[in-house]
Amino acid sequence: MSGAQEKSSPQVINATLLRTRTRDILEQAKFRGEHFIVETFGKPMVAIVGIDEYRALMDRARRTEDGRVDEDM
Repeated sequence: MSGAQEKSSPQVINATLLRTRTRDILEQAKFRGEHFIVETFGKPMVAIVGIDEYRALMDRARRTEDGRVDEDM
C-alpha cells in the first residue's frame, strides 16, 4: 500500500465539494493514499479511503475479532 500508511490527518470536505469533485477525490484516495471525511450540515457522515487500504483495514478487523492481532501493523 503505497502512501496509505502515511500518518496524515484526513481532509474534511462537505457533500457539495464531493459532488462537484468526485473523480478528483476518488483518485486522491486511490492513488495518493489520501483520506477524506465527508460532512453534511457540519456532521461527519462517511470516510473515503482507497480500496486497498479499506481491504487491509477490514482484514485486520476480522483478525482482531478472531483474537489474532498482527504485531507488524
